[in-house]
Amino acid sequence: MTKLESLSNQKWVLKSHPKGDFVAKRDAELVEETIDLSVLKEDDLVVEVQALSIDAFIRTTLDKKSYHMNVGVGNSINAIGYGKVVKGNKQFSEGTIVQGLLEASKYSMVSKEASAMMTKKMDLPRVSPHASLGVLGISGIAAYVGMFVSPGKGRGPKKGETVVVSAAAGAVGCIAAQMALLTGATVIGVAGGETKKRFLLDELKLDGAVDYKCKEKTIGEQLDELCPNGIDFFFDNVGGQILDEVLQRINLYSRISICGAASQYNSGKINDKSSIEGPSHYVKLAEMSSTMSGFNMMHFSKSFPAAIMYLFWHYYRGNIHCPEHVETGIESFGKSIEMMFSGGHCGRLVVDVL
Repeated sequence: MTKLESLSNQKWVLKSHPKGDFVAKRDAELVEETIDLSVLKEDDLVVEVQALSIDAFIRTTLDKKSYHMNVGVGNSINAIGYGKVVKGNKQFSEGTIVQGLLEASKYSMVSKEASAMMTKKMDLPRVSPHASLGVLGISGIAAYVGMFVSPGKGRGPKKGETVVVSAAAGAVGCIAAQMALLTGATVIGVAGGETKKRFLLDELKLDGAVDYKCKEKTIGEQLDELCPNGIDFFFDNVGGQILDEVLQRINLYSRISICGAASQYNSGKINDKSSIEGPSHYVKLAEMSSTMSGFNMMHFSKSFPAAIMYLFWHYYRGNIHCPEHVETGIESFGKSIEMMFSGGHCGRLVVDVL
């Protein structure tokens, strides 16, 4: 068998740091290159990318300063994905399917240090290949940690309580909402547009849905109708106005779990602390003896085994699922980042590269 000496590649690089919303044609570029395998270090990996997950955090990495990581102009944009090893190292042999942070490209080069963070992809019966990027991966684990771990022992949603989940039609939000339903709580989802509202009510079977794009009623008016007895638990993926509206309606001893702040991502405000929109009604926490806590799921790795057991149990029993919106081809990666913030999908957004 002839050993490969080079690979023809296409990859997405950052052309400029976005000023406001990310625009693929302006801020990024799909470039062609040749990877010379002979000059790579012995411990470097090369992965033939099969699928990439489109997550909100990708947008935050494109600013000049970023909490997660920083992509410099001219450098590869990264995403979590999986693929087949075509140049192996001591950790992963050729042909192994691996998962982790990859370049948004047909072939991703992974350094020795970065490959230490890669894992072998699970191959399970009756499971979508993409599930490891969503319901049985970071989305599901994030939902579990935010619902049952970071608020404190025994402080997750309870039967009879009212739970609100923002971005409830997204990858993390739709899983979190289903977890809340399983506790016996009344669950209200927040999403934008009639299509997503119908998804929350008809597919996820939530007890109610707030459409933040509704022109007839404000977010507050909808919350008042759907949560007449107040709100006990809020799983927040959005921040901004929605967080403020919920704060005004919390009950005594309520809990707010901050998973993200998607309303601040595409504008770049999340990485500019002087312009980020914070909650103006935070004093309600003191008035109602309530708590608001944030979490980075990577700080709760001890809870991962319990989270994965919980997720598998309910996934195989049909209690928790996450729909997939799949775009095809590496060329669709840029527009898929735009779609993440335009509301053009429900559930997990994935790019199938192969």
